[in-house]
Amino acid sequence: MNGWLLASVIIVAIAVVVLIVCIVAVIVPFKNTATVLLAHADGIQKQMNGIQTQTTQLAATADKMKQDIEYKKESVQGVVQSLKNTGTVLNEINDSTQALTSKVIKKAADDPKRQAQVEQWTNTAMGFLNRKA
Repeated sequence: MNGWLLASVIIVAIAVVVLIVCIVAVIVPFKNTATVLLAHADGIQKQMNGIQTQTTQLAATADKMKQDIEYKKESVQGVVQSLKNTGTVLNEINDSTQALTSKVIKKAADDPKRQAQVEQWTNTAMGFLNRKA
């Protein structure tokens, strides 16, 4: 029985050595493959960081453009509103001028002295207008 035991121990030892050699033969190429995969993963991570930085900058630029467009839109709306109000103001001035002119004409028609004053003011106003033109 001693011989069988010794043979069994030798077979187990050879099996363990073969197992270790097989494991090493599998692990060494796997280690190289894992190293290459990790290097690729690092490269991809660096590219992703660059893309993320560019995306952040693009979002900031888009936000600035949005704010600028909103500011310009409000400015243009203010100008448009002013132009709308200008028409109303000019109509009011026109109405007031016509009413005042009508009053002056009525008073001047009744009084020859006032007719002479109106004529003098008109000539003076026309003189100023002619100088500016």
